[in-house]
Amino acid sequence: MKLIQDIDKVPNEPFHKQHYFCDYVEFLALINNQDIISKSDVFDRFREAKDIDKDIDKDIDKDIDSQEKDRWDNRIGEWFDHIASRNEAFNNFYPFIVESNNIQLKDPLTEHHELYIFLLLSASQKYIKSNILPKDFEKMSLIVLQNYLPESAKSYIFGTSSDRYNGTLEKKIEKLAEDLKYSLSSASFQKNNTGDGGLDLVAWLPFSKDINQNNMQIFLAQCATGRDWGRKQHETKKIPEKYINFKTKVNHVFFMPYDCRNVERDFSEESDISNETLFFDRVRILYLLENKTKSIKSIMNFASFDSIVKGAILYEEKIV
Repeated sequence: MKLIQDIDKVPNEPFHKQHYFCDYVEFLALINNQDIISKSDVFDRFREAKDIDKDIDKDIDKDIDSQEKDRWDNRIGEWFDHIASRNEAFNNFYPFIVESNNIQLKDPLTEHHELYIFLLLSASQKYIKSNILPKDFEKMSLIVLQNYLPESAKSYIFGTSSDRYNGTLEKKIEKLAEDLKYSLSSASFQKNNTGDGGLDLVAWLPFSKDINQNNMQIFLAQCATGRDWGRKQHETKKIPEKYINFKTKVNHVFFMPYDCRNVERDFSEESDISNETLFFDRVRILYLLENKTKSIKSIMNFASFDSIVKGAILYEEKIV
């Protein structure tokens, strides 16, 4: 079975959200077996795309005139400028050689490069014939959160792959309330609900040797790899609103594998990012792993690194 699917389906996001298109160009460079991807290769792929948004289709008609061609040259040029800014921002993590008119996968690749590729693939899930990336992204996010917090913090996966919180959602919430030494609210649960209630990771900073844990710092995290990440930021609010009587305001945390930055490295979708959320995107995730040898080795043992990351690096199908 081929690892890559639907690569001819170009992104259909609005053009001002350039980071999605930059990811697509990087993805092409990743799976092109270390051959160069040029601006003209990218243009041809968009011009020939068939399964695309009508607004894009209007722009890339096969009888495209010179004015429209110039517009596309400028647009793709902006994507490559954006990619060049990533090259600088990600530094030793960045796995591509970027020139003014082309991009190419580096050889050899380091573990830091593979971490970047893992996040790129997690953000490009629709092109991957596997569903293990989201769970491994959740595991990576836990390691990143542990690196962000003091060593005294307690941190666990709460989602479906948790070793600590098991059974129905009611049982999981009961166990979490017990851990936090807080009381349950009067919310009712569906009998066979084994979901996570919108909570993927949980962490807290306990007060040592104090039976009263009121007003300690608590972190409730959601991890999202889909393009609908905007609405996912608020899912952890269900826990204090419905299930547990917290005695202090909790910290809501959000992890996503995208590099949702513009060429100046500001957030390009700032209006979509909640100002009530501690936000971790691609660059913040990677730099919390820098020089963390133990953490990196743990991540390299994820199932997706052998089956997905290394598979994409070794992919041999010519795509241009």
